[in-house]
Amino acid sequence: MNRMRDVGRALLLCLLLVLPGLTAGCSSEAHATASRLTDTSPRTETGQPADASQPLYLAQISCWDTETCCILRDPATAANRCMVTPERIAEVLNGVKTLYQATHAAEARRQEEAQAKEDAAFADAAEAEGAAAPEPPDCQGQDHHVISRPIAKALEEHKTLHGLYEPRDERYVAKAKDKESHCGYQKWHRAVDLEVIRWLRRFDEATQKEFEAFLREIYNRKEMLERFPHGFGPAT
Repeated sequence: MNRMRDVGRALLLCLLLVLPGLTAGCSSEAHATASRLTDTSPRTETGQPADASQPLYLAQISCWDTETCCILRDPATAANRCMVTPERIAEVLNGVKTLYQATHAAEARRQEEAQAKEDAAFADAAEAEGAAAPEPPDCQGQDHHVISRPIAKALEEHKTLHGLYEPRDERYVAKAKDKESHCGYQKWHRAVDLEVIRWLRRFDEATQKEFEAFLREIYNRKEMLERFPHGFGPAT
C-alpha cells in the first residue's frame, strides 16, 4: 500500500507540472523540470546528479502496457518519442491521477478505521476510569487532576514525553468552583481527555514545554475557566 501511495504521488506531481505544457506545446524547460523531479539518482554535495548520464525516469515505475510505459517515461517528450497525440498523453496522465486519488482515498479510509479503533479503546478505558472513580458522596468543588489515568497511559507511550508524568500527577491539579463543575469522571472530562490523547498521537515528538502550553490553552478556554477559575498548578 505504501509503494502504491508513493507511486501515485510521484505521478500526480508529474501530471500537475507537465499536463499544461502538453496542451500548448511542451517546452524544453518543462522537459528539464520533469526530468529533475523524477531523477532520484545519488547526488553530490552541490546537489548535482552523481551520474547525470543515467537519470531515473517514470519508466522505472510499473505501468500497464508498452504505450503507457513510453508516455510515463517522460511525458514532456512523449508526443514525438511514442508517436501519440497530446490527447492520449492527457488520457494516460488523467488515469494516473485517478489511480492516485483512489489510492489516497483508500489510505484515508484505513487511517479513519485505525482512528476509530483507537477511540473505541479510549472509550473503554474511560468507562473503566469512571467505574474506578465514582462520584464522591459529598463533593463540593473537588480537586481535578489534569493528568488523568488515560492521559498518563498515552504519555507513557509517547516518544518524547514518557517518564515525565505520573497518573493523577500532583503538580497539575485544578480546584473546581463547585459540585456541578467537577464531580467524578463526567462527560466533559472524558472529552478533554480524548482531545489531549489525540494531540499526543498527532505530535509524537512534542516537547514538555509544548505539551504543557497545550494544556494551558485548554484550561484557559471560557468553558474551562467557568469550571476552574484559577487554572491548574501544584496541589495545595
